[in-house]
Amino acid sequence: MNILKKYLFITLLGFAAKTYSQNPDTAFLKKVQKAAASLSVEKPQNSDPVSVNSQLIWNKDKSRLAVIIKANILSGWHIYAYVPADQPYIKTDIVLELPEGITPLEEWTKPSAYPYEDNIFIYEGEIVFTRIFTVNNPEKDAVITVGLFYQTCDLRQCLPPRNKTKELKLKS
Repeated sequence: MNILKKYLFITLLGFAAKTYSQNPDTAFLKKVQKAAASLSVEKPQNSDPVSVNSQLIWNKDKSRLAVIIKANILSGWHIYAYVPADQPYIKTDIVLELPEGITPLEEWTKPSAYPYEDNIFIYEGEIVFTRIFTVNNPEKDAVITVGLFYQTCDLRQCLPPRNKTKELKLKS
């Protein structure tokens, strides 16, 4: 199976597992989807071609929350979704620091990546990552630190890696 088919199969398999299998809260999932669509991200600039923002969304009884990370990548630039070990580029990683009482319920839902060259996959344009967590008595002033660590490149250059994070207060 070539790398593209393998990546697409893994992506689709992961997407199917994203909805929680035991008891999906469809109203909550719709709320998360709507919040992801409306989350504003600053317009990227030539001097900083990737803008990132994030947000927490709670379900009705505050037993679960979703973390949304949205990035806007300037046209002509990209960040890396997958980089083979023999390539010098830096793959995008999600930064996540959780307080006690917050537990991941599933893996991250990631955007579709585009095949590039030499079996590399990239993200371009507007991208969204989401993840659902269970909540069990977090500390009063707890925060979740979330963001992206990435390297951005265009056809002529690559910029130094960046780490963009945001602290999200739980306020449960």
